[in-house]
Amino acid sequence: MHDDLERLREVWNELGADDPLWAILSSPDKRGGRWDADEFFAKGEAEIAHIEAHCAPLLRPRERRLAVDFGCGVGRLTRALATRYAQAIGVDISPSMLEQARALNAQIPNVRFVENAAPRLEFLADGSVDFVYSVLTLHHIPAPLQRAYIGEFLRALAPEGLAVFQIASGYSDDWRGWVYRLLPNRLLAPLRRRVHASNAAADLHPLAERDVAAIVVTAGRKILQAFDIDSAGAGFRSRLFFVG
Repeated sequence: MHDDLERLREVWNELGADDPLWAILSSPDKRGGRWDADEFFAKGEAEIAHIEAHCAPLLRPRERRLAVDFGCGVGRLTRALATRYAQAIGVDISPSMLEQARALNAQIPNVRFVENAAPRLEFLADGSVDFVYSVLTLHHIPAPLQRAYIGEFLRALAPEGLAVFQIASGYSDDWRGWVYRLLPNRLLAPLRRRVHASNAAADLHPLAERDVAAIVVTAGRKILQAFDIDSAGAGFRSRLFFVG
């Protein structure tokens, strides 16, 4: 796992140094530093508001003490969580992303950003987190590490907390899906770098839904809801889980 983590750190540090907001929300018209910061963070606020409305019927989380944004980048979602929880922690592997996150959110007193380049989240105590949120992140991480991190989410989750996370659950049935099935990331990476005019490219890694279900059962938790969303990009199916 150490080699995978080091590669992830290098790739995302490069992306964070190059064009961090675009690396997180990769709209073609925003390439080259063209994201407006207010618009960017407004999208984070809208996303969390939507998730909050969806979570309300689940009656989770019960408490509002601590929220964790895993794969926080520059804190787009961490900032929105900070308005709803006593404390919000953003976690990322990229020093360059976290440097931007701290600068962009310096005015928010109840936000903390943590660099983590390990398969465990040892800075989070068992049962200490009321809400874990992770989107646009896990599918860039090799499957063994995805499984480890999902296990960590549930270890740290409070008894009546809620973990919401997204994975790439498989490939689409069109030609793009078949290309991604057949070609490994090491062959796709040069093409992705060329298409995005970037020195680094994020890989994509599916994770089977049955693997998520097994982790949840082992942790003594339940999948409260799960449904497909469009977030992993063309060629992939993506699924959002609500676990409590």
